[in-house]
This record gives sequence, structure tokens and C-alpha cells, in this order.
Amino acid sequence: MGTVPLPDNFEIVDDFLKRFKKLRGKYQQSHNPDFTKDLWDAISFVHNYETRNTNALPRAYEDLQEALVVGSARSFLPYSVRSLEWLKDHGRCMDNIRPGNSTIKQAGRGAFASRFIPKGGLVAPGPLLHIPNKTALNIYEIDPHTEMRDTSRIYGKQLILNYCFGHRKSTLLLCPYTSPSAYINHNSESPNARVVWAREGTPNFQHDWLNDDIDFLKTMEIIGLSVDFIATRDIQPGEEVFIDYGQEWEEAWNAYIKVWKRPAGSQNYFAGSELQSDLSIPLRTSLEQQTEPYSDNVVFYCHYEYYQGWPDGIWNWEATFEELPLYPCKITSRKYDIDKDGNVQYHYNATMLTSSEVVGSNLVIPAGDAIPDGETHTMTDIPRSAIEARDKMYSKNEYMPNSFRHEMMMPDDMFPASWINL
Repeated sequence: MGTVPLPDNFEIVDDFLKRFKKLRGKYQQSHNPDFTKDLWDAISFVHNYETRNTNALPRAYEDLQEALVVGSARSFLPYSVRSLEWLKDHGRCMDNIRPGNSTIKQAGRGAFASRFIPKGGLVAPGPLLHIPNKTALNIYEIDPHTEMRDTSRIYGKQLILNYCFGHRKSTLLLCPYTSPSAYINHNSESPNARVVWAREGTPNFQHDWLNDDIDFLKTMEIIGLSVDFIATRDIQPGEEVFIDYGQEWEEAWNAYIKVWKRPAGSQNYFAGSELQSDLSIPLRTSLEQQTEPYSDNVVFYCHYEYYQGWPDGIWNWEATFEELPLYPCKITSRKYDIDKDGNVQYHYNATMLTSSEVVGSNLVIPAGDAIPDGETHTMTDIPRSAIEARDKMYSKNEYMPNSFRHEMMMPDDMFPASWINL
């Protein structure tokens, strides 16, 4: 979406225009007939940095007059309607691909064509976040004496590295930030897409940056680089999209899987998402878990909100509680009934976790406070759909100390020589 205004942005601008209108009524006088225009020109000059809010502002003084009457969204309409000819030349579809379960075993998610994409057609745009020095993604051990990071001991690298492009002779990383493109997996034998630099004139693409060095990129705090994922052959609807991550990436992956060992204590690992995939499976109560426990990474969340001073007690579930944030809880009891279609429907009683059960356990607490020890906050008759099974933070495979980390490799023939610094 980039800096395209959304409904909330137009609401913010409409509120601003109401205040502007009051200001105009207060100071616009017969002796300064150009006051409103001069003030708006000054505002337009100051707000020359693109954001969604500034792009929702009326573009010219004439548009301001209309926006004050019909609203900023309505006045923006002529600029948002384009002809089919214009769209064919300048349009960039964001939904040519969609996420789904990859056809590669154990690869997780993949990207699939949501419509026919002809050879040479755009699979997905890829505006890039540039990171001049890849060491910025290092994760360091903490010195127990100073409680500061020890830069001489690297613990690992941040997960985002796997979604960035790099080059073996450069410190630069280029990270696409459009969500569809992040699902495109690797296939060196039969890729059906490739990466190229975006066309000149593409929003957020400064073509001249390709001629500047990394010292210049260090000074740039805006998005100015972008790639396109292009089909190398016709791609049919529903077909998975692949690119070649490069020989160096593939060699690193093959070396990794040869020496990979299961982390200690992970033999009983059970993902919380597996419990969420089938809500008809009964959840075990705390008592049942004493003899048949879930793996340590699984935690349950119920809809509940606590603030300091909120009294403890027992609340019976109401549908409006779904608007409350999720709070970690434990299942205390379970019952069931049979619906009119003959299906078993489970309902649960749950108690919210207290401070000592939460602190240091990598659980997420919503805005507010943890419930103090000694208090009991219980919810009864909760439907299964209102309980969420999750993994504790940093307990999934991708957060393990020995998880694979390697950037995708940008082809030599498209990587600018000015960025070579190793």
C-alpha cells in the first residue's frame, strides 16, 4: 500500500480541515483576501514529505475549497480513478500471489498465483528496506556482569535475514517488505520467477541510487530501492511461485541440514497452532495435564482484561467478552453438550494466570497489569472458539539457537559494482 491514504487518514485530515476552517473564519478579513490561499500554500510547502496523512490532504487550493464542503475523501476521488490504459502502463497488482501451504515438504508457507501470470508479467512488487551493514542483524550474548551485550560473542542472527537479499562481496542487505513476496520459496532446478530492478518511474524507486555507494545509502532514511518479481514462464492459477535463492544459499542450506541436531528437550514438541487447527479436539484441563502434559511451549489465552484494583471473582462468559484482549489462562474444567446437528460442543472454565506464573515465562500480557498473586479471576462456560492455543514467545523452530539463517543471494549481473565493499 505504501503511502496510499486509507479511511482513517481521511478522517484525520477532515478533523484538521475543521480546525483550518475555524482559523480561516477568525483571521480572513477584507484587507487580506489572500490569507486562506497563502496559509494553505504554506501548509502544503511544509508537508512535502510523503505519508498517508499528507497524501490525504487536498492537493491544490481549488481542491481545498471542495474538501471543506464534501470532505477530503470525496475531493480525492478524481485522483484515484484511472483509465484501463493508464492501469496497463502503470498499475502494479498486489494480489497476483497469495499465501498457502507450500508444496515443498516442511517448508511451511509458500506463494501461489491467484490468477494467470504470463511470461514476463509482474508476480509481485518488492520495495526494499536497505540495511547498509548486515552486522546490524547480529544477536549478541549478554555479559552477566554489565548486563550489556558482548559484541565479541555472537548468539545468532535475526530472523529477518532469511527474507533479505545480499551479496557475498557486500555488507548491504536489501529486504522486501511486501507481505506476498515473503512467501516465495527457493527452487534452483525449475524456478518460474526471477528478481529484476523495478522500472524507472516506479514509486519509491530512485534509479540513480544504483550508481551511489553504501556510504550514501547510510545517509538515506527513506525507501528508495525496489525490485520486481517477474514470471520467467507462464504461471497458472494456483501454481506455486519459486525463485532461485542462489548457489551460495543452497550450499549453506545443504551444509546446515547435514549437521543439524534436534534441540535438547524438543522430542515432545507440539505446536500450539496444531491445537488451533481443529477446535473439535477437547483441551486437557490442568489436572489432566499432570499425567498427560502438553509440551512446555504451549500456552492458552482467554479473553480477559485486568487493571490494578480490578476485583477478583467469577464471571460467566458473554459474547461481548470477545472484544477484550487475550490474557494467559489455564483450563480448570471442561463440559460438553450436543447441538441440534448432533455435534459435540465443548465449553470450559478457566482461571487467569497470576504475576508469578507470568513473569519470566515468555507470555504476552495485554495493556494493563499482571494479576497479583493470591487473587483468583475465573471465567466460566467459555466456548472453545474463544480460547486460543499459542506457542510461548521465542519457542518456535525459527527462534531456536541453531535455526538456519542466510540471506538470499542477488545475482551478480544485477548487483551494482558501487556496492561492493568486501
